[in-house]
Amino acid sequence: MRALLLCVLLSGTLVTAQPLAARDTADVGPRGSWSVGLFNPLRFSPMDGVEFQTHPLTFFVAPNANARVALLRSSLRLTTEAGLSLPTFALRLTKGYLFPLWATSDNDIGWMLIPRAGLVLSGDASRRGVWTVKADAAFRIALGPHNASPLNFMSTPLELLLAAPLTGLSTRVGGAYDHALTERLRVRGELNLYVTGSQGHLVVSGQDVGAIAAMSPLFVTAHVGFDLAVFRHSRVTLGAMWANADQGATKLVTGADGYSERQRVRSNDFMPTLDFIWAGL
Repeated sequence: MRALLLCVLLSGTLVTAQPLAARDTADVGPRGSWSVGLFNPLRFSPMDGVEFQTHPLTFFVAPNANARVALLRSSLRLTTEAGLSLPTFALRLTKGYLFPLWATSDNDIGWMLIPRAGLVLSGDASRRGVWTVKADAAFRIALGPHNASPLNFMSTPLELLLAAPLTGLSTRVGGAYDHALTERLRVRGELNLYVTGSQGHLVVSGQDVGAIAAMSPLFVTAHVGFDLAVFRHSRVTLGAMWANADQGATKLVTGADGYSERQRVRSNDFMPTLDFIWAGL
C-alpha cells in the first residue's frame, strides 16, 4: 500500500506543467485561474488582478464571499481584501452541540453580518523564496437582539473562526515565508497574532473566580507545512499547527512564605493539517 501511494505521488510530479507556485500570498491569479481544496476556499479570477473566494463546505449554512484586488504588481505585490458572511444559520444548526445549554432554552443566536477587510503584501526574498505580511479585521453587525457569547472550551482554531460572531471582533497581523526546496516541493512557515473582542470571564462551579477571571483576547498561532505537487496544477499539503491561548487553565503556585494561590496559565495546542488542492488555468 505504501509503495502504491509513493508511486502515485512520484508519477504525479512528472505530469505537472509548471513549477509549484507559493500560495496564500498577495499574488492574484491570471484571468480564468481557479483552485479549491477540501478545506481551502474556492478561488476564481474572472479577470487579471481580481479574485473571488468562498468556502463551499459552509456556503449553504453560512453564506460567505471574499474579493481580492491587486493594487500593486511588481517586485512588491500589494493586494486588498474585502468580504462578508452571514453565520447565523450555521450557529443555530450547531446550537445543541456548541451551545448545549441553549438546546431547549429560549436563548437564541440573532441575525448578524460579518464584514471583513485586509491588506496583504508580498515580495521575493530570493529566486526560490517569497515573504508575506498581512493584516485583517472582521467585526459583527447585529441585525437584531442575540445572546451569542464566547464558549471558552473549544479548540483554538474553532474559537478564532467564531471570534467575530461571538465576541464582535477579530483582528490579525501575521507573516509567512514560503521556500521552494525543488520545483515540486515547497516548505512554508507562518506566524499570526490575533486579538478578539472580550472573551468574558472564567466561571468555576457557577461562580466567577475573582482576580484571575478575565479571559485574555490574545491568541498566537504558528504553522509549518509542506506542499507537494501531484498531477497537473494540483498539490497535497501536510503540516502541523501550534496555538497558544487562554483557555481558563490555572495552576497552584506556592510562594516563599508558604502561601499558595492559583495563577492563570496559557494553554498550548498542537494539531496536524492536511489538504488536497485542485487548481487549473
